[in-house]
Amino acid sequence: MNERRFASIDIGSTYTKGALFALEADGFHLRARAETSTTVENLADGFGRVRGELAADGAPVYLSSSARGGLKIAALGLTADLTLSIARMAAYSAGGKVVRTYSYELASDEIADLEALRPDIILFTGGTDGGNSAVVLRNAERLAKSKTDAFILYAGNRKIRDRVLALLDGKPATAAENVMPEVGTINIEPAREVIRKIFLERIVDGKGLSRVVREIGRDPYPTPLAVYELVGKIGTTQPGWSDFGVIDMGGATTDFYSHTEAFTGGDTILLRGLHEPLLKRTVEGDLGLRVSSAALWDSERAYLTSRLRAAGRPLEEFDAYIRFVAAQPDYRPESAGEKAFDEMMAAACVRAAALRHAGTLSKVYTPQGGFYVQRGKDLRRLTRLVGTGGYLARTESAALLLEACAPGNAEADSQPLLPILPEAYADQGYLFPLLANLAGDFPDAAARTAVAGLRILKG
Repeated sequence: MNERRFASIDIGSTYTKGALFALEADGFHLRARAETSTTVENLADGFGRVRGELAADGAPVYLSSSARGGLKIAALGLTADLTLSIARMAAYSAGGKVVRTYSYELASDEIADLEALRPDIILFTGGTDGGNSAVVLRNAERLAKSKTDAFILYAGNRKIRDRVLALLDGKPATAAENVMPEVGTINIEPAREVIRKIFLERIVDGKGLSRVVREIGRDPYPTPLAVYELVGKIGTTQPGWSDFGVIDMGGATTDFYSHTEAFTGGDTILLRGLHEPLLKRTVEGDLGLRVSSAALWDSERAYLTSRLRAAGRPLEEFDAYIRFVAAQPDYRPESAGEKAFDEMMAAACVRAAALRHAGTLSKVYTPQGGFYVQRGKDLRRLTRLVGTGGYLARTESAALLLEACAPGNAEADSQPLLPILPEAYADQGYLFPLLANLAGDFPDAAARTAVAGLRILKG
């Protein structure tokens, strides 16, 4: 009997990778693997090389891409605690990267900043249905007069939707349902779907991707969105995997995915802000081993400096290495010293991504006594943590992934809600993004194969 074969290719910011799978009763089986440096000027060239090496003639091809570093989204809302937080959720869950956030009424310097930033999308939110309209309409007027050519997605107060779109006439703009129709009610699915369509229109039509789409007859997925949906399928279909996290670390960004209940409550714990979703993604554009290495050195300088001093390594030597790999993003370390530098950078990415993804628990004192306030998501229930991306997929060290449990410089009365010594796994075949492409059509097989391919880490 002929095998049912499927090719899956992911065009990343540094490497284009692919696999040929055979679908059998127990899941997908790997038949071939290929990888090449991403051909940034014409993505079709690298895609063609990988497809050729897979010898995938006649097999359907599934594609994802994050070659431009992901969809750049600027989020605009009224308040950081409510609509702006939900706007971030919508952007992250759609596979985008939030590069800037703005709240309340846009000032002149913020308009100038937005114009210089040149995001792909402005996710414009604000007001419950029937709520605030004055600030939202003033922001619409200012966006209309601005020089930004970003696609504007309005997902705010439904009562003024037509007026907002009329003000934005002449700009590329559309509307989706309000991300927060009532206070505390989250409605991000409609905005997510529109963001995915904009990805197809704005990202595919360039750098050779449109040619690839014509060849395979299938639209690509944003890589982070594909992985997001695979994580959700694992959490809901695989026994024992209801509470787990995934850290996807690359050359440009580090993504953190968690599948666990955000708030479990208790008589002495109050939730402040939004009840975050079961499945959550955050992405950090300053945490990466190559393209973002200089930004990593800037944002995590204190942590990296302490590691360098503990190892007796000169800061100047590390600084020179950072500048070198930033200019040579496909460089792989050769000496023991360079490998040690990469491990320090990876540890910094893991630690910072976890701290930013996790919520906090703070002690509050009143005349009636003390109680706790939780903000954000509680990760303490995570029992498993998976490392993927080129570096974490190859690691042999559980200690590296368990940097996600490090408390950081917590205040005495406030603690980050980080995982508590979960089991650590590596995506040893670096198959998560490739299986994620197949998860839409074959959810059970993709989720089962992803879990079966993990390697438990020790030490």
